Amino acid sequence: MRRWLVLYLSLAACGDDGSSMTGGDGGLDGRPDGPPSNCQPQGATGQFNRRANNPRLLPKQTFADGKLDTHIADPDVRWDAATSRWELYYASSHGTSYTSADQANVIRHGSSADRITWAVDEAPALVVSTDPQAWDRLRAEAPTVVYNPAAPADRSYLMLYSGASGVFPHAGYSFNYAIGAAISADGKTFTRITAAESPKGKAGLVLTAADVFPAGVDGVVADPELVLVNGTYHLFFSSFSCTGTDCNTVDSYGISHATSTDGIHWVIAEAPVRSLLRASADLKTGGAQPSVIYDEAHCRWEMWLSSDLPNETANQPVAFNNMAGVWHADSLDGITWHVNYVFARELVWTPTEKGEPLGLLTGADVGSSGNGRLMLYVGFDNQNVPAGFTLPDRTPTGSRPGVTVMNVATRDLP
Repeated sequence: MRRWLVLYLSLAACGDDGSSMTGGDGGLDGRPDGPPSNCQPQGATGQFNRRANNPRLLPKQTFADGKLDTHIADPDVRWDAATSRWELYYASSHGTSYTSADQANVIRHGSSADRITWAVDEAPALVVSTDPQAWDRLRAEAPTVVYNPAAPADRSYLMLYSGASGVFPHAGYSFNYAIGAAISADGKTFTRITAAESPKGKAGLVLTAADVFPAGVDGVVADPELVLVNGTYHLFFSSFSCTGTDCNTVDSYGISHATSTDGIHWVIAEAPVRSLLRASADLKTGGAQPSVIYDEAHCRWEMWLSSDLPNETANQPVAFNNMAGVWHADSLDGITWHVNYVFARELVWTPTEKGEPLGLLTGADVGSSGNGRLMLYVGFDNQNVPAGFTLPDRTPTGSRPGVTVMNVATRDLP
């Protein structure tokens, strides 16, 4: 799951309180490479509402190998018009039991026709590399998938994911995340691009912090989000860079943007994206975990992201990569964004809601079907907890029974 920083909790305080920063405005440029006359006027939109029957998905307990999954994290959802189904990808850990030593990261695929019942495949979509020298031998998570009908049949589905081989080599942080690519013909099982295809000469690996922040001592890139617009892949991702003898000076923290014609070789557009910062002059005040949609009919981009001030999640009982809620930003060109951190979030943690009484796990994903939007988000729940499952909390004992679950909210969907 999205654990790329563990002690970086006060970055937003380095700038202002958000009241002076509302983000930029993309102007009336229309679609990235099309005339404004092709764009339909944007009508009124509704608000996100949690749906009944949350939570919709718990970690799957029954697999043919006799093992189980221990959590749900990093959901990615897309609408498949050809099958009239929602396609789901998420990260989990697979092992004999919740506390067993044989846990291994997996990326799962599932689907649903009604957004209520989700069927999860027996076989994982991707697993950590079995190569003991691989850059992603320890972590493979935070998937994002796009379908490209113009691509060769064996790679019509492209997945980017966060991978890591170990801990970050400087004190105070977790894993040394980079971004990898895998391909698929059916969108269910994926294969890493070969080392020969990789710009780094390592199977799967396509983007590192050194590519994004060449002047930094070290850094992290993670939580990729893919959008395919008029033959160009757009990648939005969490990013962080630091300098100093032990990387103890944070230079940049926020959502970055890159583009590619093949999904493998990336050109950095902006790192981090200035219009998404809480304080435009402070590169350390950005958000993370982007989810992005391009609405072709209205020539409009939408983004959902997390960006919390210090102590905004201190009242959530579980203490693990929490978020207070989900912000919304929009753009007319995918470059300059408008976000107002003074207004309310589109989704806010509500302890009385089902599926989230103990808090929210950072990151949410939104898929589109016509004008409708489906948001998947992960909550910390204390109901129907499988035997032996616990979550870290703020009590003296440090944990309590609990489970991560997937919840649903919708905007302008029946």
